Amino acid sequence: MSHLNSPVGILDSGIGGFSVVRQVQKLLPEENLIYFGDGAHIPYGNHSEETIVAMARYMFSALEEWGIKALLVACNTISCVVDRCEDTVSCPVFNAVQAGADAVSGLDVNKVGVISTVFTHNSHIYPQKILAQSPRKLVVLSCGCPDLARLVEHSLGDPAGMARVEENLRLELDHMVLEDRVDCCVLGCTHYPLVADSIRRLYPQLPLIDPAEEMARTLKAFLDREGLGSFRDQSGSLTIYTTGDVEEYGLRARQVGLERVAAVKYYKPMMV
Repeated sequence: MSHLNSPVGILDSGIGGFSVVRQVQKLLPEENLIYFGDGAHIPYGNHSEETIVAMARYMFSALEEWGIKALLVACNTISCVVDRCEDTVSCPVFNAVQAGADAVSGLDVNKVGVISTVFTHNSHIYPQKILAQSPRKLVVLSCGCPDLARLVEHSLGDPAGMARVEENLRLELDHMVLEDRVDCCVLGCTHYPLVADSIRRLYPQLPLIDPAEEMARTLKAFLDREGLGSFRDQSGSLTIYTTGDVEEYGLRARQVGLERVAAVKYYKPMMV
């Protein structure tokens, strides 16, 4: 059973969910966090739906065993199939796609762009959720990026790698920004906020929507409403589990500014 000092779980296909951790640490510094990144199987967006569901349920089950009081599904690709995984945990589940749609619903815009993995794009979930929630008639343009998440995962801190990231950003975004002239762009993969500075440099007039910010606000509202917020007068810790490279995850956590990392541990990946 969840109690006040139970940890909050955050999961992603790789390091992208660090963008969500960063926002949660900023808004709720007293909470203990457990992060699970399935680095062995990135990018999730290139797997079949059945494989994505199986890998997600594997991570959900691990986090349930660690006694979390809430789960943030940072991975947009998993968010597309989250209804097939939620029965694996006993706590409330909040997902990135819903957060992104919620963030757009309050904006005064006419044309919305979304960049995401190919799987998320092909699911049409962002246009569906945004249009269902918007009181106005919007145009939602979606673009699936097959390589961007992988490039971000392995390029942070590497000038040559970041040059490839920016080349890929131009390939995916030029038409949306320069030709379609969207009013804003939803970063529909948690890897993308990690290179938001690059996007802003390439497209300085383009407002960016980061679902991670909305997820942190939604989590805080839930914890406040249910009386489940930590009452400690000290900052909480972050424990990171990964099926990928432990040293790389530790390095990336430092690079993106995550705080109070208690440990980075290896977790055996699911056989695919």
